[in-house]
Formats: sequence, structure tokens, C-alpha cells
Amino acid sequence: MLIVAACAAGCRLIDDDLSACGTDYLIHYRMRLVTEVHMEIDEQLSSAIEKPYADTLKRWSDPYFMGHAHDLNMSFYALDGTDELKHQKSDVIDATQKSYTLYIPRQDYLHLAVVNIQDNQEATLSSGSTASSMRITQRTGDTIPSHESAVYTARELMYMNETGDQSFYVKLYMVNCAVALVATNSTTAIPKIQRMVLGKTASGFEVKDSLFTFNTHSFIRAEKVMDGCFAALSFPSRDSLSISGAPVRYARKDASSLWEARVYTSLPDGKVTETILSFPHPLKAGTMEIIKVGINDDGSVIVINNTEVGATVTLDWKEGDEHEIVI
Repeated sequence: MLIVAACAAGCRLIDDDLSACGTDYLIHYRMRLVTEVHMEIDEQLSSAIEKPYADTLKRWSDPYFMGHAHDLNMSFYALDGTDELKHQKSDVIDATQKSYTLYIPRQDYLHLAVVNIQDNQEATLSSGSTASSMRITQRTGDTIPSHESAVYTARELMYMNETGDQSFYVKLYMVNCAVALVATNSTTAIPKIQRMVLGKTASGFEVKDSLFTFNTHSFIRAEKVMDGCFAALSFPSRDSLSISGAPVRYARKDASSLWEARVYTSLPDGKVTETILSFPHPLKAGTMEIIKVGINDDGSVIVINNTEVGATVTLDWKEGDEHEIVI
């Protein structure tokens, strides 16, 4: 949990309008997670043979889901109809708790906050003179690496009274999510999983409107965390097929799924099998999706205990122009 107390007291030295002077305002920032990831991992991977995967995924997920903040971006926009940026501050925190003081004029604000965006090479924060211009954009490419940090955002209306003390409690919510693929028979199966990529996930996030955008499409390359286990951090999928947005290019004609995982296995003769797993339920921000699969002799994979997931298998798959790998 991150708790940052920011106090807006008196007037800024550069503000000559003494009518802007006011009482103190406390702003408390708190990370709020939608789900408890360790509990989810333990529930999904509960057997003795699955324990090594569970332990590895806990270690992989902890930097993203434990509520640690490296950097904090704070923007305050006018609520007078102009949507104008009035004050902005960025700070490196690198802690779960920190306090400092801000001096800003007393007026009503729309406050937008973003955490853990500074060193994320796969997603960048852009903002301009208005709140509507503040957005997080994923970098483009046919295939890009997993996101490097868990990004949290907040949107808070701050109505500052002319008199009296006030406190504002700002809860930050994670905007990306995690997906893990676990092949529980990977130690005995001859075909081995070489890589996994995610498709049909969002390409950006509008901070003011808390809205995911799908203007471009990139596959997200998962990390290999151990043999038979891959994991990726990405933006979530659409909530439903009816959500509006720009057309998204899909390599397959399966438009009924909300997101997909493409799994590539290698056989002893050098051939590669591609399995496209199509999921009808959405990927939600702040959560971790665990896909348990088995590997067949031909290299195809099948999801365990979930008959709703579709699968398209291509034997002797050849690398084409579809995936332009970005390093």
C-alpha cells in the first residue's frame, strides 16, 4: 500500500492573488488492488506437482501486484469548464510510504495521478494543457515485450471549501493485468513450449475517462519464467464484442473471442506447432489470469477444465511476416 500525504497550504510565492490563500488540504494516496494474486495462484495451482509453478509465479508477480511505487505523476486541472492544467508535479518515491508538501492555490480541481510509468519502455504517459490529453499509450509493433511495470492511475474530483480543514483520499487502480500459461505435463511431454504471445489487448488508456482504447494492435510476448510456464503483463481486453473502437487487425477470422493466447511448441524433428487459444471472457485490469494446459504429442495444447476456450491448431507452422519481433 502506498500512502503519500501532500499538503497544499497558504499561497505559492509566485501567486500574488491573496484571495487564493486557504487552509491546509491533505491528499492521501492509496494503492488499491482488485484481487489478491497469491490467493488466486494458490487456488489455481494447488496440487503438489503444480507447487513449483505457483512459487515461481508468486515471485514473478510480486513486483507488479504488491503495491510498490517507484514514481508518481500528479496533475491538477481546473473545474471551471476550461479543463486547463493548473499544477503538475512528478516525484520518485521508491517506497510504500512517503510524505511531502505541495503548495497550490485554493480552487476546485480534477486531480489525475499515475504511478510507475517513468521507466516503462512499453507504455508512455503523455499530457498537455488539458485533462483530455492525458493518456497512456503502448508502443507500437507487431510483437512487443511484456510491460515492464504495473501502472496505477486515479481520477479524483477535489472540491476545496473556502474554510475548514479537508482531507482527500485518492485510490489508485492498476490499469494493466497479467496472464500466465502453465503446462503441467511439460516435464514429460516431448514437444516443448518455446513461446507464447497475447493478442487482442488494448493499446492505450485515457486517464480522465478511465477508458481503454484499441487504436492499434500488437501482440504481447510473454516471458519464460520456468520450463512450461510463461507470463506477461499487458493492458486488458475489451469487456464485450460490442464496445466501440477503431478496427483491429486480426490474423485469424475468429472475431468472436475477446482475447487470445498463441502458443508455439517445437517437436524433435524441428517442426513447430501453433495453437491459438480464443477466450470468450474478458481480461480485467488488476487481475491475473492463469491458463492451465496440456501438451499433446503433435505439439498442440489444450486448456484443462475449460471447454469454452476455442483452439485453432496449425501443424508444421512456418514463421511469416505476421510477427515482426521488437527487441
